[in-house]
Amino acid sequence: MKNPVLVLLFGTVLLTAQTPKSAAPEAVKQGPRIFVAELHFPSNPDWDGLVRSKLISSLVQDCGSDCTVVEAVGPTQDDDGDGADGVLTGDILVQSHDQRHYRVQGAMRLVDKNGKILWAATIYSSPFARSATSSFAENTAKKLSSFLKKANSETRERSGL
Repeated sequence: MKNPVLVLLFGTVLLTAQTPKSAAPEAVKQGPRIFVAELHFPSNPDWDGLVRSKLISSLVQDCGSDCTVVEAVGPTQDDDGDGADGVLTGDILVQSHDQRHYRVQGAMRLVDKNGKILWAATIYSSPFARSATSSFAENTAKKLSSFLKKANSETRERSGL
């Protein structure tokens, strides 16, 4: 028979390892709340839902505590009535040269509540990616989270934290 203490200890370690980052204590200041708007695809509007969902997933994975991705722009009961602090939007072009290989490029921007552009970048999918849309979403999330990490660290330095 297995040692019950060892089984209990192993189970506790597994549960702790599976605890999501979002389960961090509420006292830790979360970064800005970002809403991912519908994206504009001039050549193929059917791609919007797919790329938007991939972008949301990539942002959630990359941002950590530097941002929170929200599903609504306006105030909700869950966010104390503030709504999103910024909206991520952009125009995206999907190109295909041979119906098998796609390339995605986009002009993305993060805009605050007052319409001020906080961040903007031209993003491309990797030419060797298995999925051009996933590569584009990952590259966008990496660049935006890098900007947010830098902005958050500068804010902490100014406030003396």
